Amino acid sequence: MQRVESGGELAVVAQAGHCVLDVDLHCFDLSGDTEAGIQTDAEHRDYGDDTYPECRGTGGSTVQRNETSQQNRCRSVLEEPEAAKHLSEDGTCLDSSAKPMVGLEHVEHGGRAESTECHHAADPEDERDQIQTAQGNHRGIIRGVMTTDRHAIPWLEWGADTFSRATAERKPVLLAIGAAWCRWTEEMDRVSYRDPEVVRLVTERFISIRVDADRRPDVSERYTLGGWPTTAFLTPSGEILGGGTYLEPAPLVLVLQQVSEAFATRRAEIDTRVGEPTGSRRTLAGPDTAAPVLDVDAGRWLDEQLLACFDRTWGGFGSASKRVHPDALATALVRGRDTASPDLTHVATHTLDAIATRGLWDPVEGGFFRYCDQRDWSEPHVEKVLTVNAQLLELFLSASRLLDRSDYASQATDIVRFVSGTFADPDGGFYASQRADPAYAALSSREARSGHASPPIDRTVFTAATAAMASAYVLGASVLEDSSLLEYAATSIDRVVLATYEPGAGVGHNATGMPVARGLLTDQVRVSAALLDLYDATRQEVYLDMPRELMAYCDQMMWDEAGGFTDRARTGLAGFDAPVGLLREPHRPLGLNCDAAIVLARLGASAGEPRYRDLALRTLACQTPVYREHGLDGASYVRALDQIQAVEGS
Repeated sequence: MQRVESGGELAVVAQAGHCVLDVDLHCFDLSGDTEAGIQTDAEHRDYGDDTYPECRGTGGSTVQRNETSQQNRCRSVLEEPEAAKHLSEDGTCLDSSAKPMVGLEHVEHGGRAESTECHHAADPEDERDQIQTAQGNHRGIIRGVMTTDRHAIPWLEWGADTFSRATAERKPVLLAIGAAWCRWTEEMDRVSYRDPEVVRLVTERFISIRVDADRRPDVSERYTLGGWPTTAFLTPSGEILGGGTYLEPAPLVLVLQQVSEAFATRRAEIDTRVGEPTGSRRTLAGPDTAAPVLDVDAGRWLDEQLLACFDRTWGGFGSASKRVHPDALATALVRGRDTASPDLTHVATHTLDAIATRGLWDPVEGGFFRYCDQRDWSEPHVEKVLTVNAQLLELFLSASRLLDRSDYASQATDIVRFVSGTFADPDGGFYASQRADPAYAALSSREARSGHASPPIDRTVFTAATAAMASAYVLGASVLEDSSLLEYAATSIDRVVLATYEPGAGVGHNATGMPVARGLLTDQVRVSAALLDLYDATRQEVYLDMPRELMAYCDQMMWDEAGGFTDRARTGLAGFDAPVGLLREPHRPLGLNCDAAIVLARLGASAGEPRYRDLALRTLACQTPVYREHGLDGASYVRALDQIQAVEGS
């Protein structure tokens, strides 16, 4: 592994234009040095658009945050000339909110399930498997909980009480963000956060908070710096001082010392900077909501983007690392057919062929990995995430139907086989992810893998992710002529709704474990979409009642005239927390707003209520001024526009 070292200078790390100061964690190449810092691009970058700079938005789900960051760099409070460096990598990992407090929801090792957060009685056989696995690979995970000898750091939960404590004790906040599937988070836990000097500094000088990005996407969206794991430093009011990604003990000790000293000696300076308007907080000037304006040229614009960014050799977009662009590919399929454009159809099919046959697919156990480091779809990052597999299942099913391709139907069948065997919960719903284990993934046969513990599975049933896969299963029931998929989709939606719904507060974010975040846009939209899919498949009126209520809740609690729906309820996540720090500011995600517009248009057509259509048009119109800034991710706007037109024409 190439070694890099933290520079230790005070500098800016751009994050949504909110940085106050930071200790520079930019990588300096010290290949072969014994000191280690942030991982290299090959190890830690999520994706890249180096060759095709015009393809903005080819870089991942955090594109809006990252693009805003690039456009609105903030200055260091120290006003030093050398404070111009920033982290440019998009990282590869997330970390689970590991606990003493609430941590991973459910984790499975070696094919056996375990509970992380619910302190149920342990199955003795499961327990033995967990202990053996932990002893074999030093993960130190028993029943999914990070053991206390591994985490001497007193991690606290995100919330107003924790920040109040930081204010009272006059300490900066160390915020660690990650997810259950991330091996680099696991590595930082195993090495950096066990280091005695790190533990001492964090315990004495900081208030330490752990956040699972899957559990709290609202926090992750605003505070992730460069990738996962994120190591962020905040003021007691929640403003970003700075930070970066993965750090080994020596550079982490240096950074902890410098941040704590700067916070102690330059507090007045920091407070002044925090109190100043940065001018970088993005305001979307939406159109006149009484007369929505949609971009009739959006399709032509997207066609140009797709062809300009398309990698004609290997498929996909851009010429660096490769990931799935579901909206771009779905739109290319439809527009290729509707406009009789063989070029657009080729964009979609060449990419899907590469996805199915190259490094993204696990040829031994099935399932898709998250993305690939190389242009030719090689060197995959081998975590398996439910949402990625849901996106690709829907893509292959749609391509099979639109193009009459039996090979795509076969691929979809293989995806279903993997998901049903690995992620499907017997009680309904789907597990969230399977952690990356490169050594295990490199074993090229079932026989070779049989002698090794399989990577742990996060058995959390997240509402939005389950709904996304349920929608794909509904489509699969039709395309593959398998009624069992429809039945399981209905069971899954029943489970998450029954487990999380509260009148007047929508559905919650996770159907297993506590606490449950509530008031997130993604959950309301995804569940509504899945219910509408079930209605279209069964024509049972009961499937229209809940979408009516959920979208009314969104309209009441998340509508922002400046730019559509915000990602969370204005008053905070009901029954969970009050807005703290950057959560006080609205974030209006393009993709979710476009999906909400589709849901509203479908609901209006199915229920025969024009008011939903009107809100759909207003929602999409609010995205007109900004969608092109997102590059290929602007495909969500075109997809919504096309689907709304299709709904109205049906």
